Amino acid sequence: MKLILTRHAKSSWDDLSLDDHDRPLNERGQSAAQRMGKWIESRRHVPSQVISSDASRARETAELMIDAMGGSPSLTLDEGLYHASPDTVLARIQRAPKGDLMIVGHNPGIAALAALIVDVRPTHERFGVYPTTATLIMEVPVDDWADLKYGMARVVQFIVPRELKELNTA
Repeated sequence: MKLILTRHAKSSWDDLSLDDHDRPLNERGQSAAQRMGKWIESRRHVPSQVISSDASRARETAELMIDAMGGSPSLTLDEGLYHASPDTVLARIQRAPKGDLMIVGHNPGIAALAALIVDVRPTHERFGVYPTTATLIMEVPVDDWADLKYGMARVVQFIVPRELKELNTA
């Protein structure tokens, strides 16, 4: 099966009175989420389901990406993914129904999970930082997410929004 880990897109700090959980995306983040969704669709990596943190910036990232992917993945919001640890995110993945899966979450948990779940880390210079909207696509040799363990995913690609501009994928 395919597993995709995406960090939420760039959020807005325009309204400092908002709780961290309620911060929306800024324009750059909205654009990056849409472009990443189009890129995923163009490479035929569209998952059947997306599970996202319920924080505004993660939910909005997931919704924009799903829309750009043609609207076919189902979306589940999970409050337990808000600033979750790698173990918490892994446990959530292990409870997911069968089918290709995308997780939209937050750092440091998404970056740490990405580093732990792959068999060989990508050499990409930004992998350790895992910037906003960074996306890791992996193949996982399981038929049931319950069988997923650290160190078993094979990297297909790691990409950041800046590269989408360089690839001219608007």
